[in-house]
Amino acid sequence: MHIEQAIFTSVRGLRLEGYQLAACSHGVTVEVARELTAWGPAHESLDKAEPGSTSVNFHTLSNGLGCLSKSTLAGAEYSGRGGGRVYTQMFLLPAEGLARFGGNAFQVLRVLTAAARVRVLLEVPSKLPALPLVGQASGQDERFLSRVFAEVAEEQVKEIVVALLSNRPVAAISPITSERLFEAVVQLTPAEQRPQLSFSSGLQHSSLRSFRLFVAPAGPLAQRQLVRKTGALLIELHALSSKPFAPSFRETDETGSGYRADPRMIPGGIAR
Repeated sequence: MHIEQAIFTSVRGLRLEGYQLAACSHGVTVEVARELTAWGPAHESLDKAEPGSTSVNFHTLSNGLGCLSKSTLAGAEYSGRGGGRVYTQMFLLPAEGLARFGGNAFQVLRVLTAAARVRVLLEVPSKLPALPLVGQASGQDERFLSRVFAEVAEEQVKEIVVALLSNRPVAAISPITSERLFEAVVQLTPAEQRPQLSFSSGLQHSSLRSFRLFVAPAGPLAQRQLVRKTGALLIELHALSSKPFAPSFRETDETGSGYRADPRMIPGGIAR
């Protein structure tokens, strides 16, 4: 199986300057290119401003393809303005391709990374090749989950899953990296529902990119504004070594009250 790819970043093109879909493989249609452009992260869209900061993202396009992407703060923008260049490489996954990895987009990214398919190019070519997607995986790794649950409470991770299965967007605050937390969430989500779970591990929330799972902004004021604007559930996880588990659900008057997540409701959840 071969998958299409695209690059969204800041370049000086023949017709446009600035952030745009700078290159794509032959099979990317005009309609898909337009949708990828709408989701593409532009200047200062990463949550962290340090060079090399990354975000792993996933959402489903209107034609059913899964869009797995990695955004990296790398290099300088051609315009010379500060803040660095946000470079996003996008991979388009047919349903059967994602299913070969148990619906776990992180597994797909690991395979592509190991094959040296995930790269930041200083000079973006005019054309990109379609990429082979080889291998398969179950989509769930008990050892990975055990390591995560040694650092944060399993009940808190399941709390996120329950909210997402209830169609509630979640903004997470976590003592472990968002990539590890979000993969644990994906692995606890029933396999048939994983393709509908959109997430971004490091992009700032934007109305143009309506991910269902994302990282909460820093500071209580920004967090309250986010909850009021989006209706997201704010969930703060605590490190097991420093704080015992306590209900992490946060609700505000703006979004209503009375919601409580019961981790036992998760279909296919891990019993411990």
